[in-house]
Amino acid sequence: ATSSKDDHAPGFDVYATPFVQQAVKVVNSSQGIVIETRPIRSLDLTEYANATLGQLLLPQVPRPIDLDPAVLPSSWKLAPATYEVYFRSWLNSEISCQKKENDTYSLYECTAVVTFARKANDPATCTIVVPGLREYSPYIEEDDVVELRQLRYEPSGNNMVTLVRQMPPWTGIIYRGRVSAVVRAKEVLVLQVNGLAPHTAELWRPHGTYYGLSTEHKLVFNVQFPVPDERYRPMIHVLPHIQVALKSAALNTMQQADSAGTVGTKVFHYWVQSMLFPTEADCDQQSNLHSGNFNQTFVDEKLNWEQKNAVENVCLQNYGTVPYIISGPPGTGKTKTLIETALQLLKNVEQVSHILICAPSEPATDTLADRLRLHLAPHEMLRLNRPQRAFSEVIDELLPYCYVSESMFALPPFAELMKYKVVVTSCRDASLLMYSRMTNSDLYAVEYGLSELIHPSSHKTPSEVKLHWTALLLDEAAQALEPEALLPMHVVSPPQRAPKLAFTPLVVMAGDECQLGPRTSSPKTPLKQSLFARLFSRPVYADHPLARGKTGQAPPPLTKSMLPILRPAFTNLIRNYRSHPAILAVPSSLFYFDTLQSEALPSTTMTLANWSGWHGRKWPVLFHHNPSPDDLERDGGGWFNKGEIQLACGYAARLSHYLGRQQEVCIMSPFKSQVRLLRQKARTDTMGLRDVNIGPTEAFQGLEHGVVILCVTRSSKRFVEKDKELSWGIIGQPNKMNVALTRAKYGLIIIGNRDVLVDD
Repeated sequence: ATSSKDDHAPGFDVYATPFVQQAVKVVNSSQGIVIETRPIRSLDLTEYANATLGQLLLPQVPRPIDLDPAVLPSSWKLAPATYEVYFRSWLNSEISCQKKENDTYSLYECTAVVTFARKANDPATCTIVVPGLREYSPYIEEDDVVELRQLRYEPSGNNMVTLVRQMPPWTGIIYRGRVSAVVRAKEVLVLQVNGLAPHTAELWRPHGTYYGLSTEHKLVFNVQFPVPDERYRPMIHVLPHIQVALKSAALNTMQQADSAGTVGTKVFHYWVQSMLFPTEADCDQQSNLHSGNFNQTFVDEKLNWEQKNAVENVCLQNYGTVPYIISGPPGTGKTKTLIETALQLLKNVEQVSHILICAPSEPATDTLADRLRLHLAPHEMLRLNRPQRAFSEVIDELLPYCYVSESMFALPPFAELMKYKVVVTSCRDASLLMYSRMTNSDLYAVEYGLSELIHPSSHKTPSEVKLHWTALLLDEAAQALEPEALLPMHVVSPPQRAPKLAFTPLVVMAGDECQLGPRTSSPKTPLKQSLFARLFSRPVYADHPLARGKTGQAPPPLTKSMLPILRPAFTNLIRNYRSHPAILAVPSSLFYFDTLQSEALPSTTMTLANWSGWHGRKWPVLFHHNPSPDDLERDGGGWFNKGEIQLACGYAARLSHYLGRQQEVCIMSPFKSQVRLLRQKARTDTMGLRDVNIGPTEAFQGLEHGVVILCVTRSSKRFVEKDKELSWGIIGQPNKMNVALTRAKYGLIIIGNRDVLVDD
């Protein structure tokens, strides 16, 4: 390690990647014979659509545009006319950055445990340890491709073969294996690898050992992690659908067709434009004050006034044809509000019969399904998963709500799928419905197209049409890439031209734009702004008189003198049920214009009231100045702070002893090396803190702990600006800081250098 003070040796690059011998590194760029491994689990969704709906009546799928690689993404501005090219350009840029990031995760001279298949043509099993897998660095899922290049060693086992000896340093075969298991806790990947067999592998190992007759082999590979096409392909494919709808809306407006776009009995529906670029024209007016009473009976009677008001507004659809946004700071019950909304729509809104509920991550989606299962039977709700998802990731209680075929998650038969009142899936897996043509537009085209074929002489068009999907509820929406959020939105989007809709599909989003947004590899990209955040910044929301922070302070109460007014298509949740008021005060002031109210029970928030570690007024918030220098592991290993490790583990030990439960305490740091060393220290027999949750700051979003110990780690001003540029650390990262401060219920300890933090 080297001190991070200003006395670094000249030429020492603290951000350099680890050193790798050129002879080893060059192998990864060498051409070779490629042996593919087939996907372990997959669905033919095109065949599903053809078998279910047929090809005759389905509308043609628009093709993605061809981009000019010479045109930079920054050349485009976001507008309805440039929507596809804008996001396609930035997605391509993100894929490129993702590839560069994945290159930094490449493993060189990695020892793998290989078991060859007993039967010819069966894949070998290969087990490797991947540092950082626990923190999703790299981000690997089951069925992802991992590339292996086996290295050669001299029979003596002393050195790797080099080109100087007129023999290539590797076998010349690129094995593209498939991940069959991910053991994140142990940072282990298990791969299925076609073509890896005793007659193709190099069985000489260092130290002269030959494993030719063994059943288990320890072979040495260079390992690379390609970016899976499947991860970005659905987002690229949904963009043309959206662009067609936006361009058609603009063209229809220019033509000024009679009766606002009516052609015969068919009407042009501006739904996509209203959802993505809402204006005041899409909103309804409010002329009366709320009575203060709610007519409906709520499933959860403990909901507060703001939550009930949001549910009522959505059920009454009294705000116009725009997304309804529930802005919920940490601990304010966003998910609870969304669950109640779903149940009330099914219970009280006759036209709502089929709801799509999504979240950007699988854990968040599982949380939605887990809460809904208390109210819905397995024949009423489907938890839709992609085939590649591991069964071990799904809690036992949700398995009856999943459809399984041939030992993998799958789409139910068409007739069964159409019966579900609620389908819960991740934004990404909503692409299963898109590719299988289960969207409102496709189902409408088949249903009414078939009617016209059966009755060709009848020119009567129905006066109104009933769509299958009548609502989309999107939780944790501020964490979804905008193209990712488009996938479920496209599923519920009505056809562009159709008779009057019996019910216009609703879109409800819940999230918090002041916490962490979408995760990207590029530190500077518009993709970091979610659709949720972009919509909330549009005038129809941001400039509303009741918007949080519109005047730089808390919004005023609605009074009769302010009427008539555009009915707000949003609700600001303000009651926090998690944190002690002293913990909540700073984030409320910094991020939410002092609008948050602490409603957490004193029996929880006062848990540490008598702990001896608090100072001054004995508020459960403590800053510990740490003058210890931050150090850097050479070869790009990462930043750490030894003094901070001692302090954090010391506090964790004292608090765990006082509370009697280690699980109530968590330690977080924004630097991976610090997290790793904190774990090593805490898990020693001396400390014995095996149940204290230790992880990177980002991993704690959506979680809560009794006590949070935040390790800032950075103690040198010199590197703060570079940290900001790379989105490292926590200094100058307001959203990340907000997440860190709002996880704690009754104790918050921050360890950092005041001389560095004072400038933030």
